[in-house]
Amino acid sequence: MRIRGSGTYTDANGKVHKIIGIGELPDSENLQELKVSGNLSFKKISCNKINVSGKCNGSSIAADYLKTSGELSVDDVSCNEVVISGKFTGDTVNAKNFSGSGKVEVGTLTIERVMNLSGKPQINSLSAYEIIIASSDGSIDKVTCRHIKIFDNDNFDISHSRVRIEKIDADTVELENCAVDVIKCRDAVIGKNCAIEKLFISGECKVADDSSVGETIRA
Repeated sequence: MRIRGSGTYTDANGKVHKIIGIGELPDSENLQELKVSGNLSFKKISCNKINVSGKCNGSSIAADYLKTSGELSVDDVSCNEVVISGKFTGDTVNAKNFSGSGKVEVGTLTIERVMNLSGKPQINSLSAYEIIIASSDGSIDKVTCRHIKIFDNDNFDISHSRVRIEKIDADTVELENCAVDVIKCRDAVIGKNCAIEKLFISGECKVADDSSVGETIRA
């Protein structure tokens, strides 16, 4: 593990260490807490709490709490709580809760409880209990959840841009500014500026006047 900038870490025995400039730690070092302002590069980190402001890249993170602002690039992440702002890229992410703002580029994102993002998603596979995304741009291949809500807010240009999704499988769906190939759900609210090619639905369905549903199939 290499730190460029300033930081503190609490080792397995509870002793606090400070780093100013450049510091190195064995990747096998067990830490209670790690705080970095600057650049952090590593292979594997196992830590209770991680807070990085700047640039962070490595192969694997296992933590109870992970918070980053700036740019985070990690192949594999396993955490209870993930809070990000800036740009986050990874292959596989498993967490209980995931929240943040910015751009998220992930292969497989599996969230046990709530995924709450204000920004641009670029995700292959997304599963969670509840998904809340404030955006009018980005793409997701496959979504599986109990409830999904995608909407725009004042931070985004809503000039007919859309979040593009191949397939949604959910109980309840609320969408704005989305283009979706296939939706399978119980209830759906298709809000403004949506284009849905095929909708499988068993319950209630509301469609905004400026949105379109190519085919509706009652299950």
